[in-house]
Amino acid sequence: MNPFLLSNLNYNLLLFYFMNKFPVYIFLLFQLFMFSQNLGTKYYLPDPPHSRVYTILKKVKEKEKINHPNHLNMYNYFLYTKFYMDEFNNISKLSIDSLKVSNLEEKELIFLGERVTKCSYDKRYGKKNIIIADQVSGLKEPFYELFSEPFYQEEFPDLLKNKLKYYNFKLIDSVSIDDKKNYIISFGSKKNLLVNGSRGLLYIDAESFAVVKYSGEEYNSNYTRYFEYQWKSFEGIWYLESKTNKIRISTIDVTKILANSNQKQKYLLTPWIVIQMKTSNFTSNKSYSSKDFRGYTFELEKDFNKNTESKINNFRTTPLTQREKNTYAHSTLFETLPIEKNVRLLNSIRNWKFPLGTIDINLLNLINYNDYEGFRFQIGGKTNYRFNKNMSLFGYLAFGTKSTNIKGAMGVDIYVNKKSDGKIKLLGFSDVNPFSKNIDRFTISKELIKEELNYIQNSIFYTYRGGKLSYEQDILKKITASVEADYRVQKSNYEYSFKSNYRSHNYNLFSTSLHVKYAPFAKYMITPEGKMTVEDKPVYFYFNYTKGWKFMSADFNYDRFDVAAHVSIDNPIGFSSLVMNSGYIFGDTALWNNYGNFGNAKLGQSIWNRFSMKGFHSFETLFPGEFYADKYVAFFITHCFKDLNFVGNTKLQFSFVYNGLLGNMNHKEVHNLTSISVPDKYYQEVGVELNKLVYYFGLGIYYRMGAYHLPTLDKNLFLKLTFTLF
Repeated sequence: MNPFLLSNLNYNLLLFYFMNKFPVYIFLLFQLFMFSQNLGTKYYLPDPPHSRVYTILKKVKEKEKINHPNHLNMYNYFLYTKFYMDEFNNISKLSIDSLKVSNLEEKELIFLGERVTKCSYDKRYGKKNIIIADQVSGLKEPFYELFSEPFYQEEFPDLLKNKLKYYNFKLIDSVSIDDKKNYIISFGSKKNLLVNGSRGLLYIDAESFAVVKYSGEEYNSNYTRYFEYQWKSFEGIWYLESKTNKIRISTIDVTKILANSNQKQKYLLTPWIVIQMKTSNFTSNKSYSSKDFRGYTFELEKDFNKNTESKINNFRTTPLTQREKNTYAHSTLFETLPIEKNVRLLNSIRNWKFPLGTIDINLLNLINYNDYEGFRFQIGGKTNYRFNKNMSLFGYLAFGTKSTNIKGAMGVDIYVNKKSDGKIKLLGFSDVNPFSKNIDRFTISKELIKEELNYIQNSIFYTYRGGKLSYEQDILKKITASVEADYRVQKSNYEYSFKSNYRSHNYNLFSTSLHVKYAPFAKYMITPEGKMTVEDKPVYFYFNYTKGWKFMSADFNYDRFDVAAHVSIDNPIGFSSLVMNSGYIFGDTALWNNYGNFGNAKLGQSIWNRFSMKGFHSFETLFPGEFYADKYVAFFITHCFKDLNFVGNTKLQFSFVYNGLLGNMNHKEVHNLTSISVPDKYYQEVGVELNKLVYYFGLGIYYRMGAYHLPTLDKNLFLKLTFTLF
């Protein structure tokens, strides 16, 4: 009789025996074995370093590209995806008026969706994924954000890429599959095996060293994920034939969202989320042309949401069960509760928009602060596709508590090339900007909003009014380009004049510009609601060229070039980011059209008087207006270590910061300002940040060093409040 297949009583007796008769490490080993038996996955003692299993895994990594489908010149296949949520815990308690249904678990699933995607690849043109059919229970309209969910998971086990050192491995057996010898290798996390980690089995083809099967479980305090991936051989490569992920989420208290529920009794939900994917009709005999890969990597077929049942049925591996048919026919949960409405609202808010019928209110710009305007209040928005599918109106009004003049703008986007997100923009405006900055007041980009933090201590502003005409379009999937013509009247709101003009003098500027953004890892999809990012990595490159013309009474003739790179890289100890900004101006123009306002430090006699909010891609020890330049290069290097467990579920994040700046200016004498300094010596600072001390807030301390180091230690130190909400 197997001694481990015991009743609870016998198990406790055996546990007592082990604790008294054997050393502690034997007892812990026994506990570990019992734990693995309970979860249905056997635990094996790992093989020692440099054993045969690590030689096998090394060859698997070496042959990854050879075994990958992309080693073929071309291929295509259909991908069937099924995703659903099932199994109420204590469902009988919910069979009351709150849901108006009894025995829900016997009649339908909580949620069900299916999708069919046609996937193509050509070495010359890349990938193309066209969604030809999609249906989801309970939704009256397609929920396009579902298309950006991570259903397109890695095609190679993540643990074999750069995480081998975090796992134990053991070669436990070999077996024949389809007349091919396969090694069976067990794996398990080295740390926190009982609480937080993953374990399972790898099947490796002994001839090609390709991964044939990858299965196991991943677990932590929030969820448990069971997974199984299987590969199939085809013309010397191995493609991912099927994958299944079954995720058990922690129990959720849904009492508050149930109508007419008895608040004295809790209604608990322990859902399973299941995602199943199956590849079919994998071939490599079709010829492609560049025309087949035009547009974005992901596309929606024109009638993807029509006749879906007949389209999807051709790719199902098993017919729909009666429960699944009932779920499509009437989703009780969605019909009883306003789930679709609330999900769409929350998704809009997550994207910093609040929908009011045909208008989306911009939430990011509602309120901010700078030392010139004081608190700035702005209300604005943009019409959505429900207003008109071919154009969008937008605008805003704003005022400040210090500078009380009304500011605002109004414009229109006309969509002329939807497949490439092409649009003509006409805009009129009257507002204020900090010297050397041109703020986009319409943005819902989190990065540009973060820059508002750089102006909290800044009182050096200028006024502008005018208009702009531009055309923007995506080129070659990864590149966004725009051209624009801009005419504006500018006036200083500070003690400044250009050449011999008076401070109150207005300056006319007419310029044309080319803006290019390259996002090498971004993948987009066009939906009726606009362009949507499906996949992305934070690696971006920017190039801008602006030409100022002495035309239409304009005062300036100059050329301006800007180049920037923003790169973030994940690594085993956290992630590192590098931001490099640079620019060069030929010719003369007003100071606010040059480079400046590099810093956001607060003036004060002591470190406590200088306490303020940390900026974004800005110098924390440099004061606003301390330096100006017509040529410069600046970089910001940050390394964030992985979150550390603190108290309970609280996590802390440590970051190291190093920033540098070098620049110069020709003909400083044409700018009449109280004082103008240039960073012609290398300016640098270092910092240490302790983020997430209290929710999204933390503390950072920064030190000015190098050529611009101040005589006393205290003057070089700056304490800042950090903010990591987004």
